[in-house]
Amino acid sequence: MGRVTNSILSGTSGRTGRVVIANVHGVEVSRARPTARSSSTDQQNAHRELFRFAVAFLGLYKSFARLYFGKRKGLVTPYNQAQANVMESIQLAGSDVFINYNQVLISKGSLLEMVPGSISAGAAQAITVTWTNNALPASSNERDLCSVFVYLPMRRDGQFFTNVALRQAGAATVTLLPFYAGEEAHVWAAFTDEDGTMACNSKYLGSVTLT
Repeated sequence: MGRVTNSILSGTSGRTGRVVIANVHGVEVSRARPTARSSSTDQQNAHRELFRFAVAFLGLYKSFARLYFGKRKGLVTPYNQAQANVMESIQLAGSDVFINYNQVLISKGSLLEMVPGSISAGAAQAITVTWTNNALPASSNERDLCSVFVYLPMRRDGQFFTNVALRQAGAATVTLLPFYAGEEAHVWAAFTDEDGTMACNSKYLGSVTLT
């Protein structure tokens, strides 16, 4: 992919031969039109399966990632960066997708980091997470807001909980849907600032079995 500048193709869109001109976020780019192939290799099929999984997984928290997964870098959006993070964190073995949960991030940024504490399952599909309040007394960081993402691998489903507690609270409890009882749940948490302009790098907190 290349940029189109000072070219007779500038200001156009569509296909010219095998060259496709498109406008991406206000920047004209050119791409080579792919040629048809008669069959796919095992490696290509595996990549497509992983990509489909990554899109579905990221879809569970994409609104959050679009806002809080770093900053745009040229044509690379925060969503693109979050998708790359998921792709780097999964692998295919047969028909099963394995996730390196510790490597997955739901947010990325320079806000004061989270210092994780414990994670526990309570009655009625509740999960409680704790952390150390590492904000300076009376600082704006005390009002940072915690969001929690819970993933259930058996269903390839999950729930996202936004702004469930202040950093100064040191703990938050979220309650999942009743039909998740008995299932394994993986949990991440992150802080965003009060103005909703930045986030910290999220933390993977571990897994629990819902009661």
